[in-house]
Amino acid sequence: MAEEVVFEEIKPTTKIKKYNEVRDIIIAWIAISICFTLVLGGFNVLDGAYSNWVFDWSKLGLYILISLFATGTAFILHELAHKYSAIHIGAKAKFIMWKNSLFMSVGFAALVGFVFVAPGAVYIFGKHLSRKEDGLTSLAGPATNIILAILFIIVYFILGSPQTGIIAPILGFGIIINFWIAFFNLLPIGPLDGKKIFVWNPFIWVICTAISIGGYLLFSGLIPL
Repeated sequence: MAEEVVFEEIKPTTKIKKYNEVRDIIIAWIAISICFTLVLGGFNVLDGAYSNWVFDWSKLGLYILISLFATGTAFILHELAHKYSAIHIGAKAKFIMWKNSLFMSVGFAALVGFVFVAPGAVYIFGKHLSRKEDGLTSLAGPATNIILAILFIIVYFILGSPQTGIIAPILGFGIIINFWIAFFNLLPIGPLDGKKIFVWNPFIWVICTAISIGGYLLFSGLIPL
Protein backbone atom coordinates (compact mmCIF):
# COMPACT_ATOMS: atom_id res chain seq x y z
CA MET A 1 0.00 0.00 0.00
CA ALA A 2 2.68 2.47 0.91
CA GLU A 3 5.45 1.34 -1.36
CA GLU A 4 7.56 4.24 -2.47
CA VAL A 5 9.15 3.80 -5.86
CA VAL A 6 12.11 6.06 -6.54
CA PHE A 7 12.97 6.80 -10.15
CA GLU A 8 16.39 8.40 -9.87
CA GLU A 9 16.78 8.76 -13.64
CA ILE A 10 13.78 11.08 -13.95
CA LYS A 11 14.76 14.72 -14.20
CA PRO A 12 13.40 17.40 -11.84
CA THR A 13 11.38 18.88 -14.71
CA THR A 14 9.59 15.60 -15.41
CA LYS A 15 5.89 15.42 -14.68
CA ILE A 16 3.75 12.31 -14.17
CA LYS A 17 0.79 12.69 -16.52
CA LYS A 18 -2.46 10.86 -17.14
CA TYR A 19 -3.10 10.18 -13.44
CA ASN A 20 -5.68 11.82 -11.22
CA GLU A 21 -4.14 11.57 -7.76
CA VAL A 22 -7.27 12.55 -5.84
CA ARG A 23 -9.36 10.02 -7.77
CA ASP A 24 -6.78 7.29 -7.17
CA ILE A 25 -6.65 8.00 -3.44
CA ILE A 26 -10.44 7.99 -3.09
CA ILE A 27 -10.84 4.70 -5.00
CA ALA A 28 -8.04 3.07 -3.01
CA TRP A 29 -9.52 4.38 0.25
CA ILE A 30 -12.95 2.91 -0.53
CA ALA A 31 -11.46 -0.43 -1.60
CA ILE A 32 -9.30 -0.80 1.51
CA SER A 33 -12.29 0.20 3.66
CA ILE A 34 -14.28 -2.61 2.07
CA CYS A 35 -11.42 -5.01 2.83
CA PHE A 36 -11.35 -4.12 6.51
CA THR A 37 -15.15 -4.32 6.67
CA LEU A 38 -15.10 -7.84 5.25
CA VAL A 39 -12.42 -8.95 7.69
CA LEU A 40 -13.25 -7.15 10.94
CA GLY A 41 -16.99 -7.60 10.46
CA GLY A 42 -16.64 -11.29 9.63
CA PHE A 43 -18.22 -10.86 6.17
CA ASN A 44 -15.89 -13.29 4.45
CA VAL A 45 -16.07 -16.88 3.29
CA LEU A 46 -13.54 -18.25 5.79
CA ASP A 47 -15.30 -16.78 8.83
CA GLY A 48 -18.65 -17.89 7.45
CA ALA A 49 -17.43 -21.46 7.12
CA TYR A 50 -16.53 -21.69 10.81
CA SER A 51 -19.43 -19.83 12.39
CA ASN A 52 -23.18 -19.54 12.27
CA TRP A 53 -22.95 -16.83 9.67
CA VAL A 54 -26.10 -14.77 9.14
CA PHE A 55 -25.69 -11.94 6.65
CA ASP A 56 -26.91 -8.67 8.17
CA TRP A 57 -27.19 -5.74 5.75
CA SER A 58 -27.60 -3.16 8.53
CA LYS A 59 -24.49 -4.45 10.26
CA LEU A 60 -22.61 -4.38 6.95
CA GLY A 61 -23.62 -0.76 6.34
CA LEU A 62 -22.53 0.26 9.83
CA TYR A 63 -19.19 -1.50 9.50
CA ILE A 64 -18.55 0.17 6.14
CA LEU A 65 -19.20 3.63 7.60
CA ILE A 66 -16.93 2.96 10.57
CA SER A 67 -14.25 1.47 8.34
CA LEU A 68 -14.40 4.44 5.95
CA PHE A 69 -13.65 6.79 8.84
CA ALA A 70 -10.92 4.65 10.39
CA THR A 71 -9.28 3.77 7.07
CA GLY A 72 -9.58 7.35 5.91
CA THR A 73 -7.33 8.49 8.73
CA ALA A 74 -5.01 5.47 8.52
CA PHE A 75 -4.57 5.14 4.75
CA ILE A 76 -4.87 8.73 3.52
CA LEU A 77 -2.65 10.22 6.24
CA HIS A 78 -0.14 7.41 5.67
CA GLU A 79 0.16 8.28 1.99
CA LEU A 80 0.23 12.03 2.63
CA ALA A 81 3.04 11.50 5.13
CA HIS A 82 5.09 9.78 2.41
CA LYS A 83 4.24 12.43 -0.15
CA TYR A 84 5.00 15.52 1.92
CA SER A 85 8.11 14.11 3.59
CA ALA A 86 9.48 13.56 0.07
CA ILE A 87 8.45 17.06 -1.00
CA HIS A 88 10.09 18.44 2.16
CA ILE A 89 13.49 17.12 1.07
CA GLY A 90 13.13 18.55 -2.42
CA ALA A 91 11.67 15.65 -4.40
CA LYS A 92 8.39 15.32 -6.25
CA ALA A 93 5.80 12.75 -5.21
CA LYS A 94 2.48 11.41 -6.43
CA PHE A 95 0.20 8.58 -5.33
CA ILE A 96 -0.78 6.19 -8.11
CA MET A 97 -3.37 3.46 -7.65
CA TRP A 98 -2.71 -0.16 -8.67
CA LYS A 99 -5.96 -1.55 -10.07
CA ASN A 100 -4.94 -5.21 -10.16
CA SER A 101 -3.62 -5.05 -6.61
CA LEU A 102 -6.90 -3.52 -5.42
CA PHE A 103 -8.90 -6.37 -6.95
CA MET A 104 -6.53 -8.87 -5.34
CA SER A 105 -6.85 -7.15 -1.95
CA VAL A 106 -10.65 -7.27 -2.02
CA GLY A 107 -10.52 -10.89 -3.17
CA PHE A 108 -8.21 -11.90 -0.31
CA ALA A 109 -10.42 -10.13 2.21
CA ALA A 110 -13.64 -11.68 0.86
CA LEU A 111 -12.29 -15.23 0.63
CA VAL A 112 -9.78 -15.75 3.43
CA GLY A 113 -10.30 -12.78 5.74
CA PHE A 114 -6.86 -11.24 5.21
CA VAL A 115 -6.20 -7.59 4.41
CA PHE A 116 -3.45 -7.35 1.81
CA VAL A 117 -2.71 -3.63 2.00
CA ALA A 118 -1.30 -2.78 -1.41
CA PRO A 119 -3.64 -0.38 -3.24
CA GLY A 120 -0.90 1.69 -4.85
CA ALA A 121 2.29 3.58 -4.24
CA VAL A 122 3.67 7.02 -3.62
CA TYR A 123 6.03 7.51 -6.54
CA ILE A 124 8.99 9.72 -5.66
CA PHE A 125 11.03 11.27 -8.43
CA GLY A 126 13.06 14.30 -9.47
CA LYS A 127 15.79 13.91 -6.83
CA HIS A 128 18.40 11.33 -5.92
CA LEU A 129 17.59 10.11 -2.41
CA SER A 130 20.32 9.10 -0.02
CA ARG A 131 19.87 5.95 2.05
CA LYS A 132 18.84 8.09 5.02
CA GLU A 133 16.38 10.17 2.99
CA ASP A 134 14.88 7.01 1.48
CA GLY A 135 14.58 5.51 4.97
CA LEU A 136 12.99 8.61 6.46
CA THR A 137 10.43 9.06 3.68
CA SER A 138 9.56 5.36 4.02
CA LEU A 139 9.31 5.64 7.80
CA ALA A 140 6.90 8.58 7.59
CA GLY A 141 3.93 6.38 6.65
CA PRO A 142 4.17 3.63 9.30
CA ALA A 143 5.19 6.17 11.95
CA THR A 144 2.05 8.16 11.20
CA ASN A 145 -0.07 5.02 11.68
CA ILE A 146 1.61 4.20 15.00
CA ILE A 147 1.03 7.75 16.26
CA LEU A 148 -2.62 7.64 15.15
CA ALA A 149 -3.14 4.28 16.87
CA ILE A 150 -1.70 5.66 20.10
CA LEU A 151 -3.96 8.71 19.86
CA PHE A 152 -7.00 6.45 19.38
CA ILE A 153 -5.90 4.44 22.44
CA ILE A 154 -5.56 7.60 24.54
CA VAL A 155 -9.04 8.78 23.54
CA TYR A 156 -10.42 5.28 24.21
CA PHE A 157 -9.16 5.29 27.80
CA ILE A 158 -10.01 8.96 28.41
CA LEU A 159 -13.61 8.09 27.57
CA GLY A 160 -13.44 5.20 30.01
CA SER A 161 -13.46 2.32 27.50
CA PRO A 162 -16.98 3.02 26.12
CA GLN A 163 -19.00 -0.16 25.76
CA THR A 164 -22.05 1.19 23.93
CA GLY A 165 -22.83 3.37 20.95
CA ILE A 166 -20.74 3.95 17.85
CA ILE A 167 -17.74 5.53 19.59
CA ALA A 168 -16.26 2.26 20.81
CA PRO A 169 -16.21 0.52 17.39
CA ILE A 170 -14.81 3.65 15.71
CA LEU A 171 -11.96 3.82 18.20
CA GLY A 172 -11.45 0.06 18.04
CA PHE A 173 -11.28 0.05 14.25
CA GLY A 174 -8.97 3.06 14.34
CA ILE A 175 -6.54 1.28 16.64
CA ILE A 176 -6.55 -2.06 14.84
CA ILE A 177 -6.44 -0.67 11.29
CA ASN A 178 -3.60 1.74 12.02
CA PHE A 179 -1.50 -0.93 13.73
CA TRP A 180 -2.15 -3.41 10.91
CA ILE A 181 -1.29 -0.94 8.12
CA ALA A 182 1.89 0.01 9.98
CA PHE A 183 2.92 -3.63 10.51
CA PHE A 184 2.12 -4.71 6.95
CA ASN A 185 4.15 -1.89 5.45
CA LEU A 186 7.05 -2.56 7.82
CA LEU A 187 7.57 -6.03 6.36
CA PRO A 188 11.15 -5.92 4.98
CA ILE A 189 10.28 -7.41 1.61
CA GLY A 190 9.95 -6.18 -1.95
CA PRO A 191 9.20 -2.49 -2.37
CA LEU A 192 7.48 -2.18 1.02
CA ASP A 193 8.55 0.53 3.45
CA GLY A 194 10.13 -1.94 5.85
CA LYS A 195 12.94 -2.95 3.51
CA LYS A 196 14.13 0.64 3.05
CA ILE A 197 13.80 1.42 6.75
CA PHE A 198 15.73 -1.73 7.70
CA VAL A 199 18.56 -0.94 5.25
CA TRP A 200 18.80 2.58 6.68
CA ASN A 201 18.39 1.84 10.39
CA PRO A 202 17.64 -1.72 11.63
CA PHE A 203 17.14 -0.52 15.22
CA ILE A 204 14.33 1.88 14.28
CA TRP A 205 12.79 -0.85 12.13
CA VAL A 206 12.77 -3.30 15.06
CA ILE A 207 11.21 -0.76 17.43
CA CYS A 208 8.45 0.25 15.00
CA THR A 209 7.72 -3.35 14.02
CA ALA A 210 7.51 -4.47 17.66
CA ILE A 211 5.12 -1.62 18.53
CA SER A 212 2.87 -2.21 15.53
CA ILE A 213 2.57 -6.00 15.78
CA GLY A 214 2.33 -5.87 19.57
CA GLY A 215 -0.40 -3.25 19.41
CA TYR A 216 -2.32 -5.17 16.77
CA LEU A 217 -2.18 -8.45 18.71
CA LEU A 218 -3.27 -6.79 21.94
CA PHE A 219 -6.16 -4.71 20.62
CA SER A 220 -7.43 -7.28 18.13
CA GLY A 221 -7.85 -9.70 21.01
CA LEU A 222 -5.43 -12.28 19.63
CA ILE A 223 -3.51 -12.08 22.90
CA PRO A 224 -5.13 -10.98 26.19
CA LEU A 225 -4.58 -7.50 27.57
